[in-house]
Amino acid sequence: MKFTIIGAGNGGQSMAAHLKIMKQQVVLYDIQENLIQQINDRGHITVEGVIEGSVPIKATTNVADALKETDVIMVTTTGPAHKSVAKSIAPYLKDGQLIMILPGYWGALEFRKTFKQLGIQKNVYVAETESLIYTCRSIHPGHVRIRKIKDSLEFASLPASDSPIVKDILKDIYPQLKIASNVLITTMNNCNPIFHVPITLMNAGRIESEGDFYFYPDGATPSVVNVMEQLERERLEIGKKLKINLSTCLDLLNRFYDVKEANLYDAIQSNPAYRTGKAPTTLRYRYIYEDIPYGLIPMVSLGEKLGVDMACSNLLVDLASIAMKEDLRKRGLTLLDLGIDGMSKEEIVEYLAGSAGRVVGEVR
Repeated sequence: MKFTIIGAGNGGQSMAAHLKIMKQQVVLYDIQENLIQQINDRGHITVEGVIEGSVPIKATTNVADALKETDVIMVTTTGPAHKSVAKSIAPYLKDGQLIMILPGYWGALEFRKTFKQLGIQKNVYVAETESLIYTCRSIHPGHVRIRKIKDSLEFASLPASDSPIVKDILKDIYPQLKIASNVLITTMNNCNPIFHVPITLMNAGRIESEGDFYFYPDGATPSVVNVMEQLERERLEIGKKLKINLSTCLDLLNRFYDVKEANLYDAIQSNPAYRTGKAPTTLRYRYIYEDIPYGLIPMVSLGEKLGVDMACSNLLVDLASIAMKEDLRKRGLTLLDLGIDGMSKEEIVEYLAGSAGRVVGEVR
């Protein structure tokens, strides 16, 4: 198959190298001209870690060229780029193509709503995963390190009735993909906001001081994990209101990394994939500017719509806004952005499951 990877960051370069090693056709696309030029000047991507090799790669900033005759579009950008990506690829979509968003961050809902607004009439599949499949870092353009490829990863399509088709398309490439009931499960099983935001805010002084530290082993102290667990309770309560079975963060660490511990603190501390990742050196980082506007804020909106007390989530959003001297809620995804603002909880569940919305999305 031909894969087009949208986003040439850590995940995109790692995916490109892995797919090329598996003998797939790959085009890597990004809007950052300097980044793409550096990758093309190098002429190949070198990967080390759990996969070793060096493979030639085609990289481009021309979206039409990137999407020519492609079968699968893998979106590995951050959440804030999802709407612009959906707009940029919309004119070039063809019936039968698969768009997979890794990780979701409400992406399937946002893509469908954007296609609806643009009047797109193509019969495409839109799906998302609960996490990026790779635990990876870019050493420099064209050189990545993959510390882990997740053992089991759930995905869902919008509508959910398309999920078996998507599973069949990718079964030989990513056999570890498992079908989840709907995209709210994959979106809300993304634990990045639950982990990243408390660690970042409660280690703000350390991040802004000289010297570095390991983000998870050093940053996730017992009191920080207490805050994570309160966020977790709010997240799981939303699932109960919608009668969907969300995984706990402890279960996810077990499934992703085969970490078997009795509590979240010990699971984080014993996860080998977390031992070498350094903390950011600034608060102006995706742990604030992605995980809050595209993680906590839409979760708060949905939770409050369903009558869930979102006190801890709101507290962290407000604290981050004060620290950054910016109202982060203005950056946040709204239920209107996701096409579910006027729906009851029963209508939301029906929309997620039904087949009526594949072409342009049945949004209100």
